Amino acid sequence: MPTFTLDTNCLIALEERRHEAAAVNELVARHRAGASLVRVVATTAAENQRDGTVLDNFAGFQERLHKLGLEDLEILRPVCVLDLSYLDWCVLAHDEAEAEARNLHSVLFPTAPFDYVDAVPLGLDGQAREQAERKWRNQQLDVMVLHTHIMARADVFVTSDKNFRKTSKQARLAALGASLILTPSDAASYDRPPTT
Repeated sequence: MPTFTLDTNCLIALEERRHEAAAVNELVARHRAGASLVRVVATTAAENQRDGTVLDNFAGFQERLHKLGLEDLEILRPVCVLDLSYLDWCVLAHDEAEAEARNLHSVLFPTAPFDYVDAVPLGLDGQAREQAERKWRNQQLDVMVLHTHIMARADVFVTSDKNFRKTSKQARLAALGASLILTPSDAASYDRPPTT
């Protein structure tokens, strides 16, 4: 049975009734029919909300899933990263976790610093600091969601984010464990080849 991990953009597509919503709903229907396993990652809860805030607690994310009719999807727990994880919804890091995250970051964001202190220098203040923090947070959460997908050994990472799907990144992401990254519409028509 193929396994799928939905990224944040899949939930946004449902909320905003974007054209990708039909494909996401098709994946969820396959999940409910027992034909596939569709999951979300707890780090999605830590993404900046539409109003620019971050949810204070994980219950807000669970409520969001309920409103979208997705409360029956499994929620994958990422490796714990302070200020980016919800303590009851993460796992302790294994020895290689930081190196794995750094490797993913170097592919997804090759020109951006990985560490907060480098991405948000002390000299920044006001709006410049806020923008740098937001950018760093978004990049880290992208890395965490893909890392969690890889740790779960899922088949397909589902996203409309073009950064994950750039041809120049595909081979390197596959080598790190993310072998198949598809748009919602491509994922909805995906059927894992039979094993021999």
